Amino acid sequence: MQRPKPTKQLLIELCGNNQRLISSLHHGLYETPLHDFYPHLNLDDLAVFAASSWKMRSEDFGSFASSLESEDIYSVFKRVNEFGFPWLMQYRRISDSLRTKHERLNPYKGNNLRARLGRVKPDSVQKLKQALAKETRIYLSNEGDYHLLARYGNSDKYVLMHFMRSSQKKGQVIPAYASEIAKLLSRYPVEYELLPKEQKPQEQPKIYVQGMLFE
Repeated sequence: MQRPKPTKQLLIELCGNNQRLISSLHHGLYETPLHDFYPHLNLDDLAVFAASSWKMRSEDFGSFASSLESEDIYSVFKRVNEFGFPWLMQYRRISDSLRTKHERLNPYKGNNLRARLGRVKPDSVQKLKQALAKETRIYLSNEGDYHLLARYGNSDKYVLMHFMRSSQKKGQVIPAYASEIAKLLSRYPVEYELLPKEQKPQEQPKIYVQGMLFE
């Protein structure tokens, strides 16, 4: 099965036009890509984890990272989701025109995240945990500031957002983030496979022999 790719407008509505949420989503996807996880996640799952894990790491890295090594991947997601889903739901505003598309981007139903995460390859899980165990980076839109700080500090600590002009007007910042996130997600797989319990049983053909029904 396949789902559509998230669009710029849908991402704006998903984040409720909130700059802190959409910027955290961008930074999280940049530092901790979820390419291998996405076939097993709803779009909302992905957005919550990318944005919220980045915010948690940026605000209290020591606390976030201290238990990573002993946690399985489901425990990591559960911890992030407990913080992140209320944050997303506070701002998410999906318009009627995009509601059907949003539903198609969230095909998984029910409390089955553990089973879905169990499908992810162990090396992909380890790679994500290693990325989460690193401190967050600093994002800059001014090229001069970036080169100055990179020259006198740790250049790996800073990221120049080429898509974001330093002179960007306030009303253009969120759309710029949304466009860049849509570009990142356009390279993610669109294929997914529902868990057996979620798959709708196929209707068996009805067979009639001399007017009698056999099923």
